[in-house]
Amino acid sequence: MKKSALFGAAALLLSSQASAAYISTVTGSDMVGMDVTVTFSDMSTETVTWSSILMDDSVDYLEGYIGGVYGTSWSLVQQGDTISETPAGVTDTLGAWTFTYDGTASAIVSVYIDAWAGDVVFDTEEGDASANGSDAGREFVASESYVVGTFDTNIEDELYGGLLLTGVNGTLLDTAGSFEFVADTDIAVPVPATLGIFAATLGFMGFNRRKKA
Repeated sequence: MKKSALFGAAALLLSSQASAAYISTVTGSDMVGMDVTVTFSDMSTETVTWSSILMDDSVDYLEGYIGGVYGTSWSLVQQGDTISETPAGVTDTLGAWTFTYDGTASAIVSVYIDAWAGDVVFDTEEGDASANGSDAGREFVASESYVVGTFDTNIEDELYGGLLLTGVNGTLLDTAGSFEFVADTDIAVPVPATLGIFAATLGFMGFNRRKKA
């Protein structure tokens, strides 16, 4: 009976992850905890965890909010609100992600962003395609035609936990260079009521165990 109650509570908790609320205004400085892994042509890899770099509310369009990762020969930085549309008269792409490689290591084959490691999801469709509370999304678009973006780890509906960047010829960057892309992210927030039920169930089980002892 106790095992059944525990499994039931655990199932309820897991189901709450698929019914999470979502924070839809997300900047680079908010995505702390994501993991970014670069794979090189010699098959070595390097993984770095995302951190906040700058939080400056004096810059227009939230572009003062920046986060990213810095590897030994590369970096990936995101600036501003990931859903931002560039208004007329603004020359820079707002909400852009920028990957840079200094050319000192083996060629870069791929870059993988494990967003779900930081409770972040990629919202991959324009507009609000579902009733999951994630609001409008944004399709992946890269500044260079050789960059391919593939989403994986489906969380629910149009929301994904990972993004793989590869090159159409098998190599992403073999010399020093950089590229930009846009991709919208949201932050998943577990439903508090469900977490409360889970905690109460465990508490009740503990109480019964002490009572019978």
